[in-house]
Amino acid sequence: MPQSPLNSEELVSGFNETLRKQLLAYATSHEITKKVEKSHSLSEVYESLCLGFHDLANYGRVMILGIDEENFCFKPLSSIGFNEESIKDFRAGLSFLSGEYADAVFLNKHILVDELPDGDCFSQLDCKGYIVFPLLSQITDNCWEIKNCGKTECVCYNTENSYCWATPKAGCAINAQTEDDHRKACIKCPLFKCRGLLWLDLTGRAKSAEEVAITGEDTAMISAVLSQAGLMLSSILAHEELSKNNEILSSLYDKLKEVHHRLEMDLQQANSIQKQLLPSSFPQVLTDVATFYKSNLEVGGDYYDCFELENGNIGMVVADVSGHGTAAAMMMSMFKMLLKTSPLNSINPSLCLREINKVIVKEMDSEKFITVFYAIFNPMTRTLEYTNAGHIAIPLLNKKTGEIELLNTSGLFIGMLPELSLKNTIMQLEEPHRLLLYTDGLNEANNHEKEQYGHENVYKILKDTSDKKCQEVIDNLANGVEKFQNGKEFFDDITIFACDL
Repeated sequence: MPQSPLNSEELVSGFNETLRKQLLAYATSHEITKKVEKSHSLSEVYESLCLGFHDLANYGRVMILGIDEENFCFKPLSSIGFNEESIKDFRAGLSFLSGEYADAVFLNKHILVDELPDGDCFSQLDCKGYIVFPLLSQITDNCWEIKNCGKTECVCYNTENSYCWATPKAGCAINAQTEDDHRKACIKCPLFKCRGLLWLDLTGRAKSAEEVAITGEDTAMISAVLSQAGLMLSSILAHEELSKNNEILSSLYDKLKEVHHRLEMDLQQANSIQKQLLPSSFPQVLTDVATFYKSNLEVGGDYYDCFELENGNIGMVVADVSGHGTAAAMMMSMFKMLLKTSPLNSINPSLCLREINKVIVKEMDSEKFITVFYAIFNPMTRTLEYTNAGHIAIPLLNKKTGEIELLNTSGLFIGMLPELSLKNTIMQLEEPHRLLLYTDGLNEANNHEKEQYGHENVYKILKDTSDKKCQEVIDNLANGVEKFQNGKEFFDDITIFACDL
């Protein structure tokens, strides 16, 4: 017989009952969410969910199952209502044939199982029915775009809010041979958004045949709670990742500080050694000598020296390695050793440098080169014999006439070609002269307008101080270039050596 229509009292009563259930579900959702929002770690979120659904929503047994990527299964992370010993080894498979619960992970939706099929893992728990909800920790749109996937034939390609783990016939980039291969690849994907499952036991919740174990209000309430829990999971995961990265960065920073400290100590030691390579005293026959040396870094590629030779002559040299820093300093140290030990250093400047060049080209595989001015002064005959291997022109001031003669380049620099063409020039110095050796870091010093200090400023100061001591020449040049740069940093090593002959 057809059912009679409901009267007004029955309609009101039904409406009130529905409203009561909705309000109860809302209140339960609110209370569980408050518990979850107080969590500070993943384990606290899981514990809060278990307690909330057990105590406030009256589920006898609750379990949070996490994904074990390596073993391709679920394992308990938190639970309530169980003997912990009985479930510590419980595992639930993730394969295609495992059961409906596994689909919740890959379809991103809840699954209700009111009659357990054969082989369902949860039958081990003496369970008659259950519902599972995926724990979604992040929402990632357009994963194909984020991963720069070029598989245009994939059904997910260029499709908003689609994921290969939730879309049939998708995931071309994975090249999976079976559905299980596909799933194994998915759960290891950085964009995979499911952290596990919320499992709720429905056994015994229906008191009569007319009742249901779970209502629409129940599922709506659980979904709302898990939506907020997902935000907490995302926040905690981001924080943990940030903390982990900070720890890594902090560790790297400490290691870099240690390496930097060691390097700094090594460079300070190298700087100390390099300063010892520069002359601390000069031949007594030279009545007036002054020097200035400034390296751009802790160690530099400039070198100057003035030393007495075996036959009583005086050797004077200024050299500049291309570039600066440790490699330049090492190359310059080798040059000094070769120069000071060469049997030709007191006989013939050009021949001496040619022999040194052969050794450097043979022994050092380097793209660097050295410009050198080397002179031998005979104080008895007052002759100056010099050669210039690619170095800037060296000014020689006649202190009586005030005229400057430039001792120009006679050949290429050292360290590039096996054979070096150089020649000697011999000068007779009748009147007193002042020799000024310097490197191009002086004349090429830039100001803020990118103008160079230039040779002319050097020559002018040399002339203007012809009646002064060599130290005053050096001071004027050093102060002049510093004032010219007006606070701009030096970009090259600077060496200045002045002596009266």
